[in-house]
Amino acid sequence: MLKGFKNAAELDFTIDENKVKMEEAFQLVEKEKGSVFPLIINGERIETEKKITSLSPATKEVLGYACSCSQELAEKAIQGANEAFKKWSVTPLEERARALRKLARLVEENRYYIDAWNVEESGKNWGEADGELCELLDFINSYVMHMNNLEKGLELVPTDEYTKCIYIPIGVGVAVPPWNFPLSLIGGMVAAAVVTGNSIVCKPSSDSPIVAYKFVELCEKAGIPAGVVNYIPGSGSDIGDFIVEHPLTRFINFTGSKEIGCRINEHAAKISKGQKWIKRVVAEMGGKNAIIVDSSANIKKAAQGIASSAFTFQGQKCSACSRAIVMSDVYDELVDAVVEEAKKLKADQGAGRDNAAIGPVINQNAYNNITSYIEVGRKEGTIVYGGTYSDEKGYFVDPTVIRDIKRDARIANEEIFGPVLAVIKVDSFDEALDIANQTEYGLTGSVYSETRENIMKAKVQFNVGNLYFNRKSTAAVVLQHPFGGFNMSGTDAKTGTSDYLTNFLNLKSITEDLTD
Repeated sequence: MLKGFKNAAELDFTIDENKVKMEEAFQLVEKEKGSVFPLIINGERIETEKKITSLSPATKEVLGYACSCSQELAEKAIQGANEAFKKWSVTPLEERARALRKLARLVEENRYYIDAWNVEESGKNWGEADGELCELLDFINSYVMHMNNLEKGLELVPTDEYTKCIYIPIGVGVAVPPWNFPLSLIGGMVAAAVVTGNSIVCKPSSDSPIVAYKFVELCEKAGIPAGVVNYIPGSGSDIGDFIVEHPLTRFINFTGSKEIGCRINEHAAKISKGQKWIKRVVAEMGGKNAIIVDSSANIKKAAQGIASSAFTFQGQKCSACSRAIVMSDVYDELVDAVVEEAKKLKADQGAGRDNAAIGPVINQNAYNNITSYIEVGRKEGTIVYGGTYSDEKGYFVDPTVIRDIKRDARIANEEIFGPVLAVIKVDSFDEALDIANQTEYGLTGSVYSETRENIMKAKVQFNVGNLYFNRKSTAAVVLQHPFGGFNMSGTDAKTGTSDYLTNFLNLKSITEDLTD
């Protein structure tokens, strides 16, 4: 039992009181729509001429305008963060932890309001948004707990000398969180940096800058000093490479696509003039996740898990299932069962504000990419459900099930990041594992089986960072399912753990001779 930690509980929106509070929160959001959200650099609000327009993916309505950062202002942010680091790095852990505990309280106090902004900006339903807020609370509370333990340093062999080996903060970090978890992932990145004594410059996604702004506001209210957390949305072409390559940048914490993650890793490896360290990159870069169903599986349970993993939040999770690999003797039964589950979700499709089971994909580019893959899938297999879509009012793609996909097909290997499921038939469990492992990714995977031999084999041979049995491949919970992937899925920095924090710390060994 972990002392001092308990996972946050999600709100029950079947309770009338919670429904009323959520509707009231949407009214508050409505009043703020169309506002301009400035940069926050060293505590200063800075408005810029260039703006980023945040659109509702459900309605295409303008939600607001985030100011876009230039290189000149990014320089100001990094310099400010460096100055703030000099004081924050020597601030006692007790004070850093106090600020984060207050931040957690403020998040809870503003829970419905933050959830409402998340629903509007990311297209989540109410439960998905509040689940993300719970993940943020878990990140904050777990990192405070872990840092209290790390503060003790390493246990050493006693000698006649005075010896210590302690963790110390390393400097200015850059946070590049994704749009699909715009609250918990920027929050987790910030909490990890702040509790370890570092400062950070946050470049949120241009698709969800308002949720990030609201979070940074709460950081200020919690008493985190100016300059420790900075907010600089902007285009990657304007400031992306600049902040990664800056000689004062000590670490980059990134979640997003493989292409951008690999680019960050490449540019971070270059030594800039005046740079004194090798930069650290913590990257989580997506997946092409598979769920295997063998002949002994509970087919109804497997179908429910596959549909939930593939289609909730429109398949826009790096952990989402995009391949179902199924034994031939239960193949037809499983496909039919998945289709029935997909129909139930389609029947409850709509805008996140309506709390529908599934909603829109994030933007026009995502819509175009996903629908183009559906057309590829139409040629590579047989669409047995879905394959329909419309961007007339918002960016809506129906849950799509495509059967009879070959292992070398494009939709069996390329990340789609949408509600599209490729179903592959196999003749043996060994073949299923071979196909599951054939992609360049290695994030999540799941096996539905009642055969112990297959379960034991998969535990060793299914090469993913998060492996599940007889449950879905999504919905990892902090310190229940430490999250992070292998191969091109990232650096396997398991979020929520003490190991995660050591990415932002150095170990300093101190020895003093006590003899005269």
